[in-house]
Amino acid sequence: MPSPPRAKVLHLERSLLYHFAGITERVGGSMHLMCRERYGLSPAAWRVMAHVGELQPITAKEVGRRAVMDSVNLSRAMAQLDALGFLKRQIDPEDRRRIVLHLTPAGQSAYATLVPLSLAAEQTLLAELNAQERATLRELTSRVWERSRRLFDDTNQDNSSE
Repeated sequence: MPSPPRAKVLHLERSLLYHFAGITERVGGSMHLMCRERYGLSPAAWRVMAHVGELQPITAKEVGRRAVMDSVNLSRAMAQLDALGFLKRQIDPEDRRRIVLHLTPAGQSAYATLVPLSLAAEQTLLAELNAQERATLRELTSRVWERSRRLFDDTNQDNSSE
């Protein structure tokens, strides 16, 4: 009897997805621990806060799209930010179906504290690379991000929570 076909080998040491997941777990994990310890923020709440802090005023739907979050996780993160007094939601007077988000003064203060820590973590991670390598990495990562958006965002549109 012939033996079954041999499965392909993943070669984790060369897998970009494996590397991205590991980097996210290590660096993101330490950042998320800091967010939780200082402010009681979950990783999802920090992601929402980061988007609102950078782009406010912004709709909930746009945050979900940019943060790659489904409506359930987005709603939970916004509820946590509300409970902490960090988020202000307003109904858009021009389109009452839209919810516009802003950080409260307390949310703005937390954001202003966490942003430099996040930037420092990224700088520490990229310290092994020279300026040209960092620019190349940013360009290539941006292209892969856009490709993933084109491939998956159209089929996974569950970000209608406004």
